[in-house]
Amino acid sequence: MKKRILSIMVVLLAVPVLMGLGSQGGTPGKIPKPDKKFAATFVDHLDVVTDCRDVSIEGITFLEGKRGGGIVTIPFQNITSVLFRLNGDKLIAAVRLADGKTMELTVEKKHRAFGMTDYGTFQIQLIDVKKMTLRRI
Repeated sequence: MKKRILSIMVVLLAVPVLMGLGSQGGTPGKIPKPDKKFAATFVDHLDVVTDCRDVSIEGITFLEGKRGGGIVTIPFQNITSVLFRLNGDKLIAAVRLADGKTMELTVEKKHRAFGMTDYGTFQIQLIDVKKMTLRRI
């Protein structure tokens, strides 16, 4: 009886881990549909420029990051551009706000930006982005 309970517990613990392995990249060709329409120009670390519409970060239209001990959420409509740089193991986002001010946030480097191009879907991890310029469409 104890062996059977132990076996069931092992299976129950393993199922979520094994299911997560299949969701690493999402469905090819599919991107999250954002609630608001924004376009962006992404420049990666190889200086490749990609123009996108229906842009989001993890399916949402705001940038979230740590500022000091707190967490700040900035809607895309308040952002004109973001410069990303690594500082040790932290990804720093220098955000240029619509009012001309700037603010630095520490953002999750594994988060992905998504968008649609004229030739298909686009996604990139924030750690691979050098600059992102946003505009409302």
